[in-house]
Amino acid sequence: MRTVKRMLNPQVFLELSCSLVFAVLMLYLLLSGRYQMYVTPKMVPYFYFTSAVMLVWTVAGCFRLGRRQHRIRAAHCLVLAVPIILLLLPHTALGTADLSAGYVSANAFAGKSAGVSAKTPALSPSPPAVSPSVDLPAAGSDVPEINITTPAASADAAPSDTPAVPPQDNAPAAAQAPLQDEATAGLAGLDVKNKKITVSDDDFGAWMYEFYDNMDQYAGYQISIKGFVFKDPNQMKANEFVPARLMMSCCVADLSPCGLLCQYDKASTLEEDSWVTVEGTLHKAQITYDGQTIDDIQITVTKITPAEKVDGYIYPNY
Repeated sequence: MRTVKRMLNPQVFLELSCSLVFAVLMLYLLLSGRYQMYVTPKMVPYFYFTSAVMLVWTVAGCFRLGRRQHRIRAAHCLVLAVPIILLLLPHTALGTADLSAGYVSANAFAGKSAGVSAKTPALSPSPPAVSPSVDLPAAGSDVPEINITTPAASADAAPSDTPAVPPQDNAPAAAQAPLQDEATAGLAGLDVKNKKITVSDDDFGAWMYEFYDNMDQYAGYQISIKGFVFKDPNQMKANEFVPARLMMSCCVADLSPCGLLCQYDKASTLEEDSWVTVEGTLHKAQITYDGQTIDDIQITVTKITPAEKVDGYIYPNY
């Protein structure tokens, strides 16, 4: 036994121990899902590749354990030892108090060719703004084909006693319905007939993409959405807040609150970081951002109720 101990190369043994522990730790984070506290799901292949390289390195290094070495160097092992120690320390999910950046309007996702999801698959590209026909949700009847008229034709066809409403509400009811194809078919909570949307926790990110890619079609819809109360006096008025979720584009270093801006007269009474379910009406507005005026979809709040906290982040898949 003493002979074996004398033959072991301490430097090689330390190197192999660090690489083996690092590989096992990477696999643990992957299999347990805890990697999502640090990086987005798109980084999973890199985790597997890193684990494989570390395991191969460990096996190959076993042949060097008996090699004699007069001068032992161990400083380079800190490259793996420091991350291992940091990952083994207790961690909790970050909150808005840990962030320095303001909220990210989901307008940032408009026009993307892939969706934004929280445990949901990427969405396909959004449909064109005008389509020759629209699927109606009437059950038990044939789906009629309706030609969508131009805005001018729609205005001429409106009854004379129709009250003044925003431009998007002047179009026929069929034209107001979101186009039902593969882009929205997979999103739960859409009730076209009653013009209601219930955003589930897992579909929060996917709906952000859908709203901003088709904001004209959803203006006027009733919505129910959950998030934590986020306020930023540098970007918002006293009657504004965002029911937000934390969005991770790459890693925890870029976490930002993301959600729909809400108008609520009693916004000042809401406690920051508290979780709420917001009910209201979607409307289209314009905001000034970085010196430019852009379209924005917002919520006029009608009801707010306390809600349970939702763990995890949302991830853009582009």
